[in-house]
Amino acid sequence: MSKTKTLFFSVMLVLLSANTFVSAQNGQQNDYLVLQTGDTLYGKVGYINEKAVNRGFHKKIRLTDAQGKTKKYNWKQVSGFRWNGFDYESFWLSKKSPSGLTLTEPRHDIDYSDGTQFFLKVISKGNVSHYELEWFNQGNSTLWSKALLKKKKDQFLIRADLGLLGLKRKVLHKYFTDCPELQEKLEQKEFRKVSEVVAFYNGNCVE
Repeated sequence: MSKTKTLFFSVMLVLLSANTFVSAQNGQQNDYLVLQTGDTLYGKVGYINEKAVNRGFHKKIRLTDAQGKTKKYNWKQVSGFRWNGFDYESFWLSKKSPSGLTLTEPRHDIDYSDGTQFFLKVISKGNVSHYELEWFNQGNSTLWSKALLKKKKDQFLIRADLGLLGLKRKVLHKYFTDCPELQEKLEQKEFRKVSEVVAFYNGNCVE
C-alpha cells in the first residue's frame, strides 16, 4: 500500500473515532438518571421497551455508558431522569375523589406512604407546573398521555384535559379560583390548549 493511501486511511480512522467519541459524549449530556441518593449518572437511558411485541415500559430502567455497558436500576432507586429531550420526575400518586371534586373531575394526591410511583414528563415548571402522565394500554403499542397541573403549594395534581376532546374546563375553573380573569377566559373558551392556560396563569395571575 502506498504512503498516500496509508495516510488517507489513518486520517479516516481518526475522524471516525472522533465522531464516535462526540456521539458518546452527546448521549451522555442528553440523557441521565438521578438516583434517590442524589447521584446523577450520565449515559443513554432506556425507558421504553421498543423490542417487545407490544411496546411498554421496561420493568427496570436502563443506562448505557459511553463504552456500551448497560446497567439496570429498580424504578424505586430513581428520583428522575432525562430521556428523549424531556425531564421526568418521580411522584407517588393516589387517585381519589375528595370533597369538592367528583369522579369526573379527578385529582391525584401525592401520597408517599400509600401511592403508586409514576414518572411524570415535565412540560413546563412555574407557579403552576405542567406535567404529562404516560401509559400503555394492555396489548396496545400506542403511548397515551394526559395533562396534569400542580401549583407549588399543592400536594396534589389535577387532570387538565380529555385528550383529543380538549380541556376539562369545569375542573380548571374550580382549580383557578384565585384568578377570576383566567376563569372568565375559560368560560369564554379563549383557550384550546393546556399550555395556553398554564402560560396565562404564570404570566398574569401570580405576583
